[in-house]
Amino acid sequence: MTADSQNFADELNIARLNLISALDIIDGLRDWSVTTSLGDRLVNVKCQALPEYGVPRGIDNDVNTAILVLFGEQGQPADGKVSVSATQLLKLAGFRRTGPYYAMLHESLERLRTTSYRISGGWRDHPKRRWSNVGFSILNKVEYSSAEGGQFDERTVITLVLAEEIVHSILSGYTKPLDLAFMHSLSRPRTRILYRVLDAMRVNPERPSEMVDVLDVNIVEWADQCKMSSSRLQDMRRGLAGPHEELIRKGYLRDVRYLGRGRSQRIVYTFTQQFVPLSPRLMARFRKYGVADGVVQVLAQDRSNVALEAAIDEFECQLAAGMQIKKTHAAALVHLIKNPDQYTVREVMGAPVKSPRRTAIPVATPVPDTGALLQSMTLQERGEYLIKQLNLLYRNKLRPQELDDVRQAVIEGRLQAQRVLEEAIKALGQIDGESFIAELKQALQT
Repeated sequence: MTADSQNFADELNIARLNLISALDIIDGLRDWSVTTSLGDRLVNVKCQALPEYGVPRGIDNDVNTAILVLFGEQGQPADGKVSVSATQLLKLAGFRRTGPYYAMLHESLERLRTTSYRISGGWRDHPKRRWSNVGFSILNKVEYSSAEGGQFDERTVITLVLAEEIVHSILSGYTKPLDLAFMHSLSRPRTRILYRVLDAMRVNPERPSEMVDVLDVNIVEWADQCKMSSSRLQDMRRGLAGPHEELIRKGYLRDVRYLGRGRSQRIVYTFTQQFVPLSPRLMARFRKYGVADGVVQVLAQDRSNVALEAAIDEFECQLAAGMQIKKTHAAALVHLIKNPDQYTVREVMGAPVKSPRRTAIPVATPVPDTGALLQSMTLQERGEYLIKQLNLLYRNKLRPQELDDVRQAVIEGRLQAQRVLEEAIKALGQIDGESFIAELKQALQT
């Protein structure tokens, strides 16, 4: 994997506990319970699903990771609420945008919403450095616009609310990078889930910055971890054989060995030493100020993650102290990192920060180079971009059906995305957001 791979912040609890079964098809399975011993901790995970949906499995892993990507792209909102078109969510999940996949996505989201989990002694509350007991569904809420009959189609816009426990864990930094492009390159849901679990199990759960290159697991406990239904050893080995072969062929694993006999048999995974992506938390902080991923990769070539984090901390202290911005926040932040000698240290609220030697013109908008960006997009992409920005700027002001109408109006040429976005930002600056929303709703009715 390379530095320009598509990486995102995977939540470590979900990935390590493997809340989504590795089996491709589970007919009629409504619940499962797994108990494992991890040192002096006894961890129990219970899953209970509705009969009409069954437990989350296979494709739900792809949908879940797509939702976490979306959560990061939309600025990791503290309320866990994100909005997206069904078409874009299918794209993020790596699926085709055709009729059967819209129906599959609809069912998957309902499964993630209605399935409940109870975890005893295994959910990491990272800020408190403790293991806790929690109960939740991965999605608290799913709201959407739809065609007749309540089904998803190419116009559907969805609003999702992630569980509070997941949001808290991500915001506290209990995450690890996951190469989404590599995961999408794997041929089967079973292999993609095994990759996600292995990548999480490499991480020290109490010190996420530490990773191992060799993982040694008992085959029976590993089968439980992967939620494999058969208790026969030969079935376990047969079920893992295909994913092992593909992960070795793709270069993620260097070797897989079985040691011992019977139910005490162990699997030893040896990982290929590879590029470790930049911290997703660090990437999210840069994206907050509009710095492109490629620019961050260039900055990181001769600067550590710690140095980059410190630079952003200083930049944010300067903003809080009233520093004015020339051009864009992105340009100002990059300039600070590249030219630290042009800034002098002073005390602000008891903390040393750097302040610029000269003042500049305040930034006009929080969205850098929007006009050029929108011009490079198709009408459908402009519609997607606009509803994402409106959701960020005006949280809880537009319902999924209204976001659906906005997106469709852009696609049909009845609304100009750039003009709407400029008016949205201007209204916020004038503390007149309610009037903007009212006028936008009125325009959608004409």
